[in-house]
Amino acid sequence: MTKTRTTIFTGPKQLEVKEVELPPLGERQVLVKIKACAICTWEQRFYKGSASEDYPFRGGHETSGEVVALGSGAKTDAKPGDGAALAIMNRCGSCDNCRRGMDNFCENDDGGKGIAGLPWGPGGLSDYIIVEDYQLYKVNAVHDYAALALAEPVACVLRSVHTPELEEGDTVLVQGVGMMGLLHVQLLQHRGVRVLVSEPDAARRKKALEEGAIAGYNPMEADGKQFVKDHTGGRGVKAVFFTAGGVPAVEAGIPLLAKRGWMCLYGSIHPKGMMAIDPNIIHYEELVITGSFSHTKASFRQAVALLAQGQVNTAPFISERVAFPNVDYAFERAISPDTYRVVMEF
Repeated sequence: MTKTRTTIFTGPKQLEVKEVELPPLGERQVLVKIKACAICTWEQRFYKGSASEDYPFRGGHETSGEVVALGSGAKTDAKPGDGAALAIMNRCGSCDNCRRGMDNFCENDDGGKGIAGLPWGPGGLSDYIIVEDYQLYKVNAVHDYAALALAEPVACVLRSVHTPELEEGDTVLVQGVGMMGLLHVQLLQHRGVRVLVSEPDAARRKKALEEGAIAGYNPMEADGKQFVKDHTGGRGVKAVFFTAGGVPAVEAGIPLLAKRGWMCLYGSIHPKGMMAIDPNIIHYEELVITGSFSHTKASFRQAVALLAQGQVNTAPFISERVAFPNVDYAFERAISPDTYRVVMEF
């Protein structure tokens, strides 16, 4: 059996690095030495105590690593020593949603409850991890495991930017330019659209402009409607992508849409709240309000390909690299407003 150190969240701001034994490899499983694990906002909520799920929890799902061993029937061309990105959210492939190509809604995703004797959760904040063969995406040459670990958020944002019906030359707005907003800015340019941003923090607005946004404003000070009119000839934006700002941002974003515009809720809202929306604006303007949740196998494959080809650059979003097992320091940095992604390296 393989021993590994793994990070267990026992309560708010309570992290325990514990040595455990992993079970023997299943026929279609792969043992991976974790090289990097980024600290996502989901794990940050567990650390801060604002997650709705239960403790104890094994966090870490934005991961990359090196193949160590393969089960006898693993269906992959990867071999020991190969680098890979890991999509360690479960996808059964058999339920109705999976068969419809909606595997982000897999009915049998148990949240990582399948390892006996260990708390639930994806478990990427560990030295070693066992994954299913379909969760491993081989990369021929890995130049930076930390940057590759961000394949999961890239895959999620790819689904988001391809949700609205956009044409080249359209103008869109991204609300909030933390790391996920910046990924929207970068990936929306692949669709040939002009990107505006709404962000209270001046340093983050500046970063968005460096990543290709054409203009930005502070929603706490500026008139968003006038700003959008000035940059769209008075027509409004074709789409608004919500990544941060809570219910007020969503309510402010809908009136900025052009006719037949799309409001795409990429980010979840914490704490939850109800929106005050005049349904007539949806009716008369033929607006679409939709969401984009998680990644699919297809978007993860595309994300890994783009990263491997150098068409997406995630390195600028890595604010700090922290050596495992300094998990307490890493999470304190991750929840600080002056960071994008903090990555643990192993």
